[in-house]
Amino acid sequence: MTCSLLRPVVISLVAVASGAASGAPVDVIFTNIPGHPTAAAPGVEGAVFRHPLVPFLTLGGSADGERWIFKAFIDAPDTSNDVIVVGHGLTGAVVAREGDPAPEDGLLYGFMDSDCGINDSGQYAFGNRMTGGPTTSDECIIRFDGADHAIAVREGDAAPGLVDPPGVAGDELFGNSLNSTDITNDGVVTFHADLIENVDTNYRSAVYIGSTPVLQEGQSAETLLGGAQHDGFTALSGNTFTTSADGSAWIVESDIDPGIPSLEAVVLTGSIVLREGDAPPDLEENVDGIFAVNISGAGDWYVRGDTVNDTSFLMRNGAIVAAGGTPVPGSEGEAYDTFLAVTGRPDGSYAFAATTTFLRGGESAIIMLDNQTVIARTGDPVDLDGNGEADDDVVVGAFAANDLILSAGRAYFFASLDNGAGDDLGDAFLSVVLPADGVVGDLDGDGTVGPADLAILLAAWGPCPRCPEDLDGDGVVGPGDLAILLANWG
Repeated sequence: MTCSLLRPVVISLVAVASGAASGAPVDVIFTNIPGHPTAAAPGVEGAVFRHPLVPFLTLGGSADGERWIFKAFIDAPDTSNDVIVVGHGLTGAVVAREGDPAPEDGLLYGFMDSDCGINDSGQYAFGNRMTGGPTTSDECIIRFDGADHAIAVREGDAAPGLVDPPGVAGDELFGNSLNSTDITNDGVVTFHADLIENVDTNYRSAVYIGSTPVLQEGQSAETLLGGAQHDGFTALSGNTFTTSADGSAWIVESDIDPGIPSLEAVVLTGSIVLREGDAPPDLEENVDGIFAVNISGAGDWYVRGDTVNDTSFLMRNGAIVAAGGTPVPGSEGEAYDTFLAVTGRPDGSYAFAATTTFLRGGESAIIMLDNQTVIARTGDPVDLDGNGEADDDVVVGAFAANDLILSAGRAYFFASLDNGAGDDLGDAFLSVVLPADGVVGDLDGDGTVGPADLAILLAAWGPCPRCPEDLDGDGVVGPGDLAILLANWG
C-alpha cells in the first residue's frame, strides 16, 4: 500500500440493527493528528508521524498476534523519515531509522521496505537499502535475534539451491529485489527474491525459507496444467509470500502462464489450490482475480479475490467463508460488499474486514470475528486520549486494506479517523478488545448482560490483570470496564 489510507467506499454513519460492535471504545496506539500526543514517534525525540500523507504501511504480526511491526514515515528536522516500529499490546517504539548506523561498519540504513515480520518471541526482520557503500550490495534483509541486528540476506550473496537451464547452476547471486520479508518462530527469515543474477531470465525469481528455495520461477506448475510453468510471484499486497509459524506450510500467488495475459494461481506448500477460471464450491462463479493470499501461524490459509461477475469473495482453507451480496450474520438487511483484509491465529479463529451495504441504502465497513460477531465498525467511538472512555466527536472512519492482526484478546488494525460530521482527522493504528464468549460483559455466561454481571465486575474492582472482568484489557477493573458493560446491557 503506497497511497493514503484507502477509503474503499464513501461511508455513511448509519444506525444498523446488525450485530453491534464490541461496545468498548476503540483504543488508539498511534495517530498522525497534528499536535496530538498520539502522533509522537516513540524513540525519536521531537519526531511525529507524518501528516497528511499516509504514515503507516503494511502491518505485520506474530503468529499469536501479540506482537506487531510496521514501516512508518515520520516528520523530523532532517530528511531521515523512514522508520520501523515494533510493539506489543498498546505500546511500541521505533527500532530502526533511515540514517542510523546499519549492522556493518561505515554503512547507514536507507530506504525501509514496507514488508516486515515478527515472531512470537519478538525477533523480527525487515528489508532495507543501505547507503554509504557500493550500490551492487546495498539491498538487504535485516534480522533482529533478540539481542542484535545483523544482515541476514544481501544483494550479491550466493543464492543457493536454484536450477538454471540451460546455464550452469551454482553461480547464482541475489539481486537488488528482496521483499515479502517475514520470520518463523525458529528465527528463520523467509522472503521473495527477484532479479536473481547469473541465471536464465525465465528462472530468476524464487521464494525462500532460510537458505532453501521452496519454489522457483520456471518450475513446472503441475502436469494437469499441460506443462505450464511458474512465471513469477506477485507482490500485490506486500507480504504475499507467507509461512506458518514453523515454516512447514507456506502460500504464495503465482503467475502460471509464461505468456500474455497472465494466469494467476494460489500455491500452497507446492500445490496449486486455486486459479483464475476455477469455480469453487458454494460460489458457482468462475474466479476472475486473486487479490491477496496469506497463511496463519497454525497453517490455515486465506484468499481474497473476485469473480467474472465482480463478486468479491473470501476463502478459508479452500471453502468460501463469505461473498459479496451474502448477509452479514445476525444483521437485518446488511450484506457484504468487498473484503479488505483477513487474518487468523493459532487456535483456528479468524477475523476479516469488509465493506458492507444495506438493503435500505447506506454503506459501512466492519471487522468480523469468525464470521459471527462484529468487533469493530465505521462510526465506532474512539478513545483518543486513552482514559478508557470514548472521546467526543472522534470515530472510526474507514479500514485500510490488508492491515489486520488478531491476538487472543485483541484485534489490531490501521484505519482513518473522522469527526461526527464525517470530516477526516487523520490516520491511526487502533486496537479493540475482543468479545468474550460472544457477548462483551456477559460475565456469568447466561447470554445477557445484567445485574448479576454488574455484581461480578464490582467484586473484582481494582488491579486484575488477565481476568475476565477486565473488559478493556488494561490490567485494572475500573470505570472503563463499567462503561463497556453498561453499553452492552440487555
